[in-house]
Amino acid sequence: MNSFIISTQGEIITVSPLNGSYFSLVELQNAVKGLIDVVPIKRNVGPLIFNEFDKEGFEIELTDKYVMVINALGKFENPEVNHIATVLTTASDSIMPGDWIAGDVLICPSKMVK
Repeated sequence: MNSFIISTQGEIITVSPLNGSYFSLVELQNAVKGLIDVVPIKRNVGPLIFNEFDKEGFEIELTDKYVMVINALGKFENPEVNHIATVLTTASDSIMPGDWIAGDVLICPSKMVK
């Protein structure tokens, strides 16, 4: 199962925990640039293909075994909408209709967040 960071600019980077098993609190905070909050993925989504300008398309398929780690204060500190993260959490019924995700996010299997 892949883990990746999705930036507000739409860049998608595959990442792995430094210890190979789970992300430390510092790694999670660095990924989202602040305090963390965890959004469980409630239902399966995908596969969805996102195209980047300078790369081939990136395919994302999420199940309820994934979580999205967000900046808990993202809407206040960096109110820039993360369109890809918002599409994914809306499609999976993980956020309320009309809500949105701000800032960079980390998506990973729930077992990688302790």
